[in-house]
Amino acid sequence: MKTIAILLISLCSMVSFGQTQNEGDIVINKTQEDDTYHAGETIRTNAVVQGDLVIAGGNLTVNDSINGDLTAAGGELFLNSYVADDVRIAVGRAIIDSEIGDDLIVFGGEVTITENAKIHGNLKCFAGNIKMNGEVVGKLEVKGADILINGVVQKTSKIIGEDITIGSNAKFHNAVEFWNSDKEIDFKNSLVNTKAQFNEDLGKEQSELSLTTYGTRSLSSWLKYILTAFLGILVFHALFKHAFTQAVESFENKWLKSFGFGLVYLIGIPLIIIFTLLITIGISLGLFAAAIFIFSLLFGQLIAAILLAYYVKYKKDMNWGFWNVTFIALGFLLLMRLLTTIPYVGIAVSIVILAITYGALTLAVIRSKKQRVTS
Repeated sequence: MKTIAILLISLCSMVSFGQTQNEGDIVINKTQEDDTYHAGETIRTNAVVQGDLVIAGGNLTVNDSINGDLTAAGGELFLNSYVADDVRIAVGRAIIDSEIGDDLIVFGGEVTITENAKIHGNLKCFAGNIKMNGEVVGKLEVKGADILINGVVQKTSKIIGEDITIGSNAKFHNAVEFWNSDKEIDFKNSLVNTKAQFNEDLGKEQSELSLTTYGTRSLSSWLKYILTAFLGILVFHALFKHAFTQAVESFENKWLKSFGFGLVYLIGIPLIIIFTLLITIGISLGLFAAAIFIFSLLFGQLIAAILLAYYVKYKKDMNWGFWNVTFIALGFLLLMRLLTTIPYVGIAVSIVILAITYGALTLAVIRSKKQRVTS
């Protein structure tokens, strides 16, 4: 049961990727000079990517260097080459056998970090089965069911799991906090001039990990969330398909402008609402505006996922129909859902996503009105 939920996520992703008309099995054999986006049943990267690489599919393999970030979602990922910046992964099974220049964030059913792997930033791993045999230059934070640490960690460590094993090659060079049901771990000779301490408070985090330990309750939660999200995407996509198509044009070379307009929306609207509520004749208008604003926040990620799916379609000139876009948007929504669960970073990601989304939609409305005036 440990990997059911993440495999369910992967299945939803693969359904959408398998339905793309232009891309099924993808092999990248030529150097990519810019950011690269691909969705397919099988994706194999055998050439250098000079920018970021964003891939999603059933079977993902990276065999050459990426000079930016790697973001991946799907069934399986095999990372066999250098990544210069951050790596963010949501897959059923991941094998990391490479050097990573900055942070590694992994959500998965089964995650293996080999003895050849070296992570120069922090490692955050939320999975069912975790095997960490490499080196982490930064901090270690792992949460799961079955955990094996048999590598080197230079900075502080936080380990939360049901069954935690420390291997003979493990070395911790800084303080270690842990929680498991037995309240003790045999660290052998792994502690280098430091101490390990059981932290009861970490047990609360463990009890909140139903979406990352993949038990029965997590499966039910994910099923409800996926079904609800799918219906929401379906409704919004059907009602506002034309608006999303127009808004995508605001993305092209206008990311900062969209972000700026979005911040005005996120900050300015609440100020207007407060002002109208302070005026007696404006109370009704203020309450109505507040309801709409709260609605936009609640469904912000859902709208962003559809917009992102249309952007990839537009950017890659894909021949995706209504259902293709709908399923791919669901995959993006699940990935964003996972990313935004990360403390602090998740809040920042949410703000950026909402700002760019509503900024792009605002620019689309402005452009549409200008076209009507000129016509």
